[in-house]
Amino acid sequence: MSTFVLRYFPIKWRAEVVRFLLLASDASFTEEKPAWPEARAQQPVGQLPVLVERDAGDGTEFLLSDSVAIERYLADKYGWLATGGARVTARECQLRNQIEDLYHLMIVHIYGHEAGRPDVQARFDRMARGFVEYHEGVLAENGSNGHYFGGSLTWMDVALYTLLLLVRRPYERQIPGVAGYFGEDKAPGLNKVFETVHGDPLSAGYRATLVES
Repeated sequence: MSTFVLRYFPIKWRAEVVRFLLLASDASFTEEKPAWPEARAQQPVGQLPVLVERDAGDGTEFLLSDSVAIERYLADKYGWLATGGARVTARECQLRNQIEDLYHLMIVHIYGHEAGRPDVQARFDRMARGFVEYHEGVLAENGSNGHYFGGSLTWMDVALYTLLLLVRRPYERQIPGVAGYFGEDKAPGLNKVFETVHGDPLSAGYRATLVES
C-alpha cells in the first residue's frame, strides 16, 4: 500500500486535478507547503507540484514532478484513464495538454509585465475560441453526455472541471472576461461536463476543499 505527500504552494492552481484524484480515489495522503524559494533546491528541477509516494512495505520513495505527469500517473494507478487503445490515449493526452496551453497564458498574464498583457490577451482570445470549438465537437462525438470518453468520469472530465473552476475564480490581473469564453451560451458541452463532475458523488471530497477555501 502507498501513502502520498503532495507538495505545492498555498494556492489553488496546478495541483487541483492531483488533489481531486487523490481524494476521489480514497488515497492516503498529506499535503506540504514548502517555504519558497528556500525549498526550491530540494524539489526535482526546482518546481512544484511534487508528489512523493512512499511504499508502506519497504519504505522506498518515488518522487514525481510536473503536474500533468503526476495526474497521469495517478489516473493510471487508480483507473481514471480513458480506455480504447493507443488512439484514445493519444486524444486524451492532446485534450489535456490543450488545457495546459491555456493555463500557461493565464499565468503569463497574471505574473508577466504589464506591457505584454495586451499581446497575451490576444493570444488567449484566439486559443480559447479554438479550444471551445474543438472540445465542443469532441464532446458531441461522445453523445453530449457530460463526459469526454464513454459514460463515466475520467481524467479529462476532472481536468476540464478544475479549469472551469479556475476561470470562474477571481484573480488579480486575471485576463479580462476570461470566464465568458466558457459560458453556457458559448460552451454548453463543457458546462455539462462541469455539472456532471460536480454532481458526481466521487467529487464530494474535493468539493469539501472548495468550501474550506
